[in-house]
Amino acid sequence: MSAPAATHRQDTGIPSTANGLLLRAIGRRKRLVVPGLVLMTMWQVSEALVPIAIGVIVDRAIIPLDRWAMLWSVLGLIALFTVLSLSYRFGARMANRAVQDEAHDLRVEATRVPLTRRRAMDDASSGDVLSVCSADADVAAQIFRQIALGGSALIGIVGISVYLLWTDLLVGLIVLIGVPLSLVLVALPSRVISRHSTAQQTAIGLASNRATDIMTGLRVLKAGGGERWAAEQYRDASRAAADAGIVTAERTGRVQGIGSLGMAAVLALVLLAAGYRVLSGEMAIGTLVSVVGVAVFFEEPVRLITAMVGVYARSHGAAQRLVDLQASAPVDESGSEVPAGSHLQITGLELPDGRELDLEVTAGELVALVAEQPAAAEAVTAAIAGHSDGADAVEVGGHRRSRLVPAIAEHVVVAPHRVDLFVGTIRSNIAMRHDAPDHHDPGEGAPGETTLDDDDNLISDEVLAASAVAEIVEFFPDGLDHVVQEGGRNLSGGQRQRIALARALHADPDILVLHDPTSAVDAVTEWEIAQAVCRLRSSRPGQATLIVTSSPPFLATADRVVHLPRSGEAVSGTHLELREKSASYRAAVDR
Repeated sequence: MSAPAATHRQDTGIPSTANGLLLRAIGRRKRLVVPGLVLMTMWQVSEALVPIAIGVIVDRAIIPLDRWAMLWSVLGLIALFTVLSLSYRFGARMANRAVQDEAHDLRVEATRVPLTRRRAMDDASSGDVLSVCSADADVAAQIFRQIALGGSALIGIVGISVYLLWTDLLVGLIVLIGVPLSLVLVALPSRVISRHSTAQQTAIGLASNRATDIMTGLRVLKAGGGERWAAEQYRDASRAAADAGIVTAERTGRVQGIGSLGMAAVLALVLLAAGYRVLSGEMAIGTLVSVVGVAVFFEEPVRLITAMVGVYARSHGAAQRLVDLQASAPVDESGSEVPAGSHLQITGLELPDGRELDLEVTAGELVALVAEQPAAAEAVTAAIAGHSDGADAVEVGGHRRSRLVPAIAEHVVVAPHRVDLFVGTIRSNIAMRHDAPDHHDPGEGAPGETTLDDDDNLISDEVLAASAVAEIVEFFPDGLDHVVQEGGRNLSGGQRQRIALARALHADPDILVLHDPTSAVDAVTEWEIAQAVCRLRSSRPGQATLIVTSSPPFLATADRVVHLPRSGEAVSGTHLELREKSASYRAAVDR
């Protein structure tokens, strides 16, 4: 764990250990945990009182044939079962409420890590991160069911043991010695179960990642006949997860078996001792019924406790994965600077092939970068976005990129080549505010028109025209409120790319970086977009624009073009100048 990450957790109250995370969860749900535990304890005690009440009824009402005592006994049983039922009902509700509330908070907290930090779980895939942010958060929150069931069972065992000691010392001692011994035998393998549970959750995350990859590239797989290969890949990952689950279940079942065996031995000894007391005349029949009933009841709380050991081990393993997610994301404590101006300076950025790049984009300038190596283009955009160690070589508005505050969308926006759209509407994907389009009051406007007063949800005609999204929405009855499905799968590649470009232009940052924004657009539309983007950015005085592309329309409209060949130094000039001087440049832009 890096020191910055540890400091960040101390500053934000995020625990650094799995036990700390679980204790914090209990602390912030104590208003539900405490009354829920009290109610569940009342349920356990009421369950234990049932055989005791039956024994009392046998001695006080059945054997003496006392009708009034029988009537009061029936009324007492009704009251007892009422308390038993209601206490479990409301106690379980509180426990489940705590589980769901904490699971929600853990999911939000875990999801904030990949959303707000530069890197999270560098060696993990998106599917694995998704598994931690969803499944592990849910599993860790199960700690409240353990408290409600296991805690009440433990308290119930103590109360019943006191009753047995008061009823018969020998029987009570058998229970007091036998039950703790059984619990110790159950608790010993808990660490092993926790390790296996962590391995199981890791395997599930890998299987989830494999499924995510397959679903993302399903069309490619079908086109290339790779269905069988993909199925085998997922089958292997799923089998590994299944095997890990079987190992965890086997260890958990073994623990439960040990607990049941220990309880069976205790019950046999209790029956032998109680039977001896009855035969010797030292115990009444009703008391025998109570003792045997209570001894049989013992199996339920002990079973709950043994089961809770396995559940706790899984919760502990999930909590450890949540803590690891927090520790995996490096935090830059010095990120407090705000860019001043629109000057972009790259000095000595190390490229994948070992070369270094110097690049400057001044305020009011539109610069195009032609990188013949795709890896070099990715390195430049990643460094400006702050997603790589190269961020130290980038200065934005006079400050190093690595030292800027996290929220700088109004100052710098880097639009990657990959287009990501989200479930919502075209409007929400551009404005990045996912307000539901169907909350419409018929008296406030026509369908398809926004009635929201929030200016952030309004998109200018200039942005729609520059990105050519205006042409798209003309074909949809709902216009900008046309529904976008997951990943934008109901839109073509060119439509998705235009919407992504509109999103970047709508942000209207001081410095805008675009990476191949029109590779899926036809040549005529691409030329129109290049001209419109240049006009739009030029109409904002003082803004700087860098476009990483080999598109001739953008190169022709750029104020300056920087050519980064496959080898050698970068050269700068206008599009026409570079075409005349460099054969490699002509080859790069004419491909």
